[in-house]
Amino acid sequence: MRSSITIIILLALISSSGCGVPGAPLPPSADIPRFVGDLKAVRKGDTVTLTWTTPTETSDGELIRKPGRMLVQRALRSGPNSELAFQTISEVPLQPTLKDDRAQQATATDTLTSLSHSGGAGFAVYMVLAQGHNGKSFGLPNRVSVPLVPNLPAPQKLSAKPVPTGVMLAWEPSGTVPAATNTQTQYAYKIMRRLQGASQPVLVMQLKAADPANSFIDTGIEWEKSYHYWVVPVTLWQDGSRKGEIEGDDSPVVDVLAHDSFPPANPTGVEAVYSAAAPNSFIDITWTGNTEPDLAGYNVYRHTGDERPVKINSELVKTPRFADLGVHPGMKYFYSVTAVDLRGNESGKSEETSETVPRD
Repeated sequence: MRSSITIIILLALISSSGCGVPGAPLPPSADIPRFVGDLKAVRKGDTVTLTWTTPTETSDGELIRKPGRMLVQRALRSGPNSELAFQTISEVPLQPTLKDDRAQQATATDTLTSLSHSGGAGFAVYMVLAQGHNGKSFGLPNRVSVPLVPNLPAPQKLSAKPVPTGVMLAWEPSGTVPAATNTQTQYAYKIMRRLQGASQPVLVMQLKAADPANSFIDTGIEWEKSYHYWVVPVTLWQDGSRKGEIEGDDSPVVDVLAHDSFPPANPTGVEAVYSAAAPNSFIDITWTGNTEPDLAGYNVYRHTGDERPVKINSELVKTPRFADLGVHPGMKYFYSVTAVDLRGNESGKSEETSETVPRD
């Protein structure tokens, strides 16, 4: 009998070691989404764009199985120690998460027109509260803030045209500079340019909005290429140790072909001197060199009496000097010089000079 009981106990031990002993039952998931911790805010004009990563798990590491919601909340802070009273300004659905789902980016926008136009003091503070189907939330989401400083309106009637030194931009003033707030503010204009076909724009120049000049010449272009231009008003703000800049709305975009139809300046200081050097006499023509960066060379023109001037160089003259070997004794010759740029634009003729070849 005792041996039978021993066998039964041994079989029970073997059975328990092979199948495992069931532990205490796990509590069901609380279905509370994890908090949003990567909220970002970008202000453009009076529009704030908020972006964040949608939670995919609950506070206990389970996938979200039931739909919830994400509450976009905003509070106004007028000072460093002021209390924040958050209010929900919009709501984004929080969808259930499948096993292979990846976290998605969520977006919401807010408009600050009435807030920034009512004095512009303080900051708008945002957070996103993720709630489960039961209305519960977990943890403290991160907060982001944007200053309520006012923006300049976008400049209007922007124009662009080629000029000899580049592309000239001109615009109408966009209004008076807004009144100062309790933050240190300055206002400026960003001149933006994008080459046709390019994906990224280029900041050409930043000008103070208080500057009375409403025009600018972009000298950094390449001729015979097309460009898009626009102007962006910017508010530069500082509040204690914090500082940054807020871009306003863009001006209308203008397109321009940077076509160079502008010739160099007329050459000056032209002189002609006869030289009897052996074996051939000639008239030596010199002038003051042009300084244009796109200068390609010069043409030399000659005539006698009332004849029409004729170009006497076969190729562009690269230096401000030319020897006329085709002269004859007793003849008086009149000379003028033009400058030519890399695109073939030719200047007007210089003032004439003359020289006579001796008969002997």
